[in-house]
Order: sequence, then structure tokens, then C-alpha cells
Amino acid sequence: MSIFWNIYIKSIAIFVSILTIIIFTILLLSFFQDKNNKYSTMYGDESSSNIIAVYELNGLIIETSRELANFIDPFIISPFNTNKNLENLKEISPKVIIFSINSPGGTVSASKKIKDIIKNYKKDNKNKIIFIHTNELLASGGYWVATAADGIYASYGSI
Repeated sequence: MSIFWNIYIKSIAIFVSILTIIIFTILLLSFFQDKNNKYSTMYGDESSSNIIAVYELNGLIIETSRELANFIDPFIISPFNTNKNLENLKEISPKVIIFSINSPGGTVSASKKIKDIIKNYKKDNKNKIIFIHTNELLASGGYWVATAADGIYASYGSI
């Protein structure tokens, strides 16, 4: 029986060690991210007033807390981050916003909140045009979100 407990304790120790390394790596990466450089010019003149913002949304659409959303941002689409990023876009005042979505969908409440966020943004900024684009997958809640836009575009072969 002591051999069992010895192996069990070693297994738990290895698991905790791996988990600690993963958490430390995530914290380290989030600490060194460049938070001040939110935007970059891809093409054209930086002083132009004709700005098109492309906002990428990749992953599952789910509700998360603010703290959790910052750590798993590349893997989920949350209403909190979507609203925060739309508010940040006011700094550059784009004429067109293109949401590039790659999502299999998500929860009903989070999908509805994101759709409402986009609709309210359009209502508050009547001169802005919003398009949805997908290269891969725009299904379920992702398509529901897309119905808030002025137009939906899909690349050949996307679902």
C-alpha cells in the first residue's frame, strides 16, 4: 500500500509542477505584452481620415470575468473584450469596421450581448459602417452576431 501512496504523491507533485509552469508562463507573457501600441497602420497614410479597422474575433463566444478574459483572450470571444475594444476604436475614429470572425458559436447569452453591443455601437455612431467577414467558420452564435452588421461576407469555402 505504501508503494501506491508513493506513486500517487509523486504523480500529484508532477501535475502541480506542470500546472505551475503553465501559469507562470501565461503571467510572464501577459506582463511583457505591449499594451501601449493598440493599433498599427497596415497600408496607406497614417494621417488619413479614411480609416478601416479590422477587428479579429476567434474562438468560442462565452461570458468570462474581466480577469479571465485577459488570460485566455486568443481562445474566446467575450462580450467584455468586444465592448472594450470597440470603445478603444473611438480613439482612431474609423469610418468602417470589419469584424473578421472565425467561430463555431457559443452561449446564447454571450452571443446576444455581442450582437447588442454592435447594434448599440452602430446606433451611437450612425456614420460608421460595420461589416462581418469570415475566412473559415461563422456558425450558430457567430452568425447571430453577424446579423447586427451592415453586410456579411464570406470567403470561398468558408462555412
